[in-house]
Amino acid sequence: MNPLILPRVIGHRGAAAYAPENTLAGFAHAARLGVTWIEIDVQLTSDGVPVVFHDDHLERTTDGAGRLVETSYVDLLRLDAGRWFGDAFAGQRIPTLVETLAFLAEAGIGLCLEVKADEVRGAATAREALACLARNWPASAPQPLLSSFARSAMVAMAEAAPHLPRGWLVEGLPPDWREASCRFGCKSLHIDQRALDADTAASITGEGLALLAYTVNEPKRAADLWAWGTAALFSDCPDRLGTVL
Repeated sequence: MNPLILPRVIGHRGAAAYAPENTLAGFAHAARLGVTWIEIDVQLTSDGVPVVFHDDHLERTTDGAGRLVETSYVDLLRLDAGRWFGDAFAGQRIPTLVETLAFLAEAGIGLCLEVKADEVRGAATAREALACLARNWPASAPQPLLSSFARSAMVAMAEAAPHLPRGWLVEGLPPDWREASCRFGCKSLHIDQRALDADTAASITGEGLALLAYTVNEPKRAADLWAWGTAALFSDCPDRLGTVL
C-alpha cells in the first residue's frame, strides 16, 4: 500500500454549501473552487446498482419518498435531486458511481469513497463499489481512500482490495478503536470534529494513523484542528478554509 498523501481540505459531498450534495453539479462546483479531492457516499439500489447518495431515505434531497435501498435504479432516474437546493439545479439526478468516477477522472479530482450501509448490507455494498472502482478508476489517478462506519464494510474492503488505503469512520472514539483500526488495516481514522480536542487528536496520531475530521466549515476551528495534527478536513465550503492554510 502506497503512503497516504492527501490535500488538507476535501470537499464534503462535492461542495455541499454551494450546490446540491452528491450530484454532478455539486462535483462540478467543487472543481471550479479548485478542490483537488472530494468525498462521496455510495449505496446500492434495490437492484444492486451503486449510486451516490447519503441519506437512508429519499425525502430530504429529492422529490421522492421511501428508502433508497428499497428503490430500483429506474425509479431513481425519475427523481429530481437538485430542486430542493435551488431552482437553478432543477433536473439534477442521483448519479451512479460509474458516472461519478468518469467525471472525477476527467476533472483530475481525487476521491474519498464512503460505503454508506448498515452492518447487514455493508459487505455487499463494499464489494460492489470496489468492483466498480476496479473497472472505472484510472490506474494513473491517485489511489482512492475508502471509508465506512460499518465494520462489515471495513472487513470486506480489506479482503477485496488490500492495496487500497482505508479509513474507519467514527462519531467518537469507541473503546476498541486501536484494535479495530489495526484489524481493518487502516491508514487513517475519520472522526466527527466535535469529538476532538488536542489530547484525543494526539492519541490518534500517536498510533500512526492519519487523522481526518468532518465536517469543518469554520476557519478558526480548522486552524485549531490543523495545529493538533489533523491531516485533512472534510468541508462543505472548502474555499473558506483555504484562507487559513
